[in-house]
Amino acid sequence: MNAWVPAAKALNRMGVPYPFLNFVACASTSILTEIRFEVTDRCNLACSFCHQNFGEKGGTTTLDMAVYERVLAMAKKERVQVVRLTGGEPMVLKSIDAFLRRAKELGFTVVVNTNATALTEKRVRSLKGLVDCFKISLPAADEETTTRLTGDGKAWRRKWEAIDLLRKFEIDTQILTVMTAENIRQFGSFVGLMEPYPAMRWKLLRAEPQEGQAHPVTRDDLRDLAAKISEVRKQPRWKDLALGLAAPFCALKNPSDALEVFGGGHTCGPYESLTVTSEGKLVRCYSRRDAVDASAGLRKTGQALTAQDFETMAPVCRNCPFALRCRGGCRCEWALVDTPYGRLDYLANPSAIAGSEAFLLGGPRLEAIGGRTAVSR
Repeated sequence: MNAWVPAAKALNRMGVPYPFLNFVACASTSILTEIRFEVTDRCNLACSFCHQNFGEKGGTTTLDMAVYERVLAMAKKERVQVVRLTGGEPMVLKSIDAFLRRAKELGFTVVVNTNATALTEKRVRSLKGLVDCFKISLPAADEETTTRLTGDGKAWRRKWEAIDLLRKFEIDTQILTVMTAENIRQFGSFVGLMEPYPAMRWKLLRAEPQEGQAHPVTRDDLRDLAAKISEVRKQPRWKDLALGLAAPFCALKNPSDALEVFGGGHTCGPYESLTVTSEGKLVRCYSRRDAVDASAGLRKTGQALTAQDFETMAPVCRNCPFALRCRGGCRCEWALVDTPYGRLDYLANPSAIAGSEAFLLGGPRLEAIGGRTAVSR
C-alpha cells in the first residue's frame, strides 16, 4: 500500500491529476479479506465504549443459519480468507459452536471478538481447533476503570484469567483497546500490562462516540498517541503497532508520519471487510448500518461502495497523495462535520498538508487565501 505514494507521484508528474489517480485506485482495487458476522445482539455486559451499546438493549436476535451459510458460500467462492464472529457477545450464544465449526469446515481462518468473561477453562479447551484467534476487549489499564466502563465488578479478573487460559492452550490472542483520551494518557500502563505476554498482540482502535461525548478525542490527543506509538515501535515487540479504524492523516502536524502509525481508512469496511448484522443485513461496517445489495458479489460490492465513499469525499481529500491510505478518515456520519473545505472528519486539518512532506512528493499544494486554504497546482 505504501508503494502507491511514489507510483502516484510518478504518474502525477506525467500530468495525471491526483483525483483521477485516487479514484481509479479506490474503485478498481479490493483487498477484501474478511467477512464479519454479528451472530447475536445479546451481551452479558453493558460497556460504555461499545459501538452499538448491545448490552443495554437486551438483545434477543440470533443470526439465521441459512443467511450465514449463504454468505459463507459467497465468501468461499470469492476466496475471502477470514471469517470473524462478533456481536453482541458471541460466547453467550449456545449455538456458537455450530457457527464456528461450519466456518472451519470450509477452510476459513476464524476470528472471534469477545469480552472474554465467559471463557472458562472447559470452554477454551472445547474451542481449541475451532478458533484461530480471539480478539479480547480491554477497555482500561486498571480494574477500577474496567468495572466502571463494563458495569461488571468481575470483568477485569475474568478477562485476565481468560488471557492466561488462551496462552496455556496456545491459542492466538489479540487485545483490542479503544483509545480514549484517558487510555492515551495510560498508554505506558497498557504496554507494561502486556510485557509478560510476548506473543500477545495489541490492537489500538479509534474511539467512537460515547454517552455525552460525540467527539471523544481531540487532534492533540491523536498527536500525543501518534508520538507514543512511534516511540514504542522502536522495540521489536511493537514494530507493527498502529491505530486501527480510520483517522485522517492530516490530523498530525506532519501527515507523512501517519503512514506508519495510522492504519488509515483502507483498514475499515467496505474496503477490507463487510459486515453481516444479526438481522441478516449486509452493511459497510459496524457503524454504517444501512443495508447494501451484494447480488453482484462481495468483492464487486466492496469496490462499488469504496468508489461511492471516494465520490463523497471533499475535493481537498480527493486531491491528496495519501487518499488511498487515509480515505479522508472516518466516513461515518458521527465523525463528519461541515467545514470551509466540505464535510470532513472532525479530526482532519487540511492546512497541515501545506508545506508538509506529503507535498514534497510532487502533489498539489495548499495555499492560504483569505484565512482559508485552497488547493492549487
